[in-house]
Amino acid sequence: MSEFDLRKFLSEGVVIRTKHSDFPSWVTNMIYKINAEYIEIDIGLEKNYIDNLIMVGDTMKCKYTTNDTEYTLIGWVTRINMDPPQSITIRVHQLQSFENKRDSYRYDVYLSSVVKKTNKDKKGTFAILTNVSRTGVAFLVRDSLDKLLDIDENNFNSNIFIDVYISPEKFFTLEGTLTRKCVKDRGIEYGLKIIDMGIDDEKLLYSFLEELANKDEEFYNKRSSFWSKNSGFNE
Repeated sequence: MSEFDLRKFLSEGVVIRTKHSDFPSWVTNMIYKINAEYIEIDIGLEKNYIDNLIMVGDTMKCKYTTNDTEYTLIGWVTRINMDPPQSITIRVHQLQSFENKRDSYRYDVYLSSVVKKTNKDKKGTFAILTNVSRTGVAFLVRDSLDKLLDIDENNFNSNIFIDVYISPEKFFTLEGTLTRKCVKDRGIEYGLKIIDMGIDDEKLLYSFLEELANKDEEFYNKRSSFWSKNSGFNE
């Protein structure tokens, strides 16, 4: 028996974000079965994990967010079921919860970006945008900003600029202030609160967020359709 009870905040049919340890992007997924120590999540609707040769023993990370709390779960793959509906079983061994203080819903992304000290700089440092919302973003860089851009990263009133590339030809620029710093396995992740954007940049950001919302809605519709055909998972 685990020292934590997953059923206190999760249930069958809940939509969560999942990520394989060797796969950079988060995948929208759904819980099929659950008990105190196991979560069984669908891999049939998403082929990313199969493409990345997921195997028993691999590490998986899951995120679930409510209006009040963000939950992060880490576990190992203990079973792979290839019979329809395809699924994997994760034995959760680590659970963290945080108070959800975000002003707006953030979408997990994986976008190439350039961080600059001023908007006039022709060059900056390469970054990966890891999430985005109407009010803020997070990005990952290989080293601290004080080394890369000579920025006082402890002064959270300092403004920086980011060019975010939706595609090689399409990007928007935002200005923001640093809100947090977190050391990750592949670099350092910073949180940024958006304080200013041009009109065209803002339109492009909002259009991109609408596209992400529509993708989520499409998945939720698939989830409802699946659940109506596979109600036995709720028994």
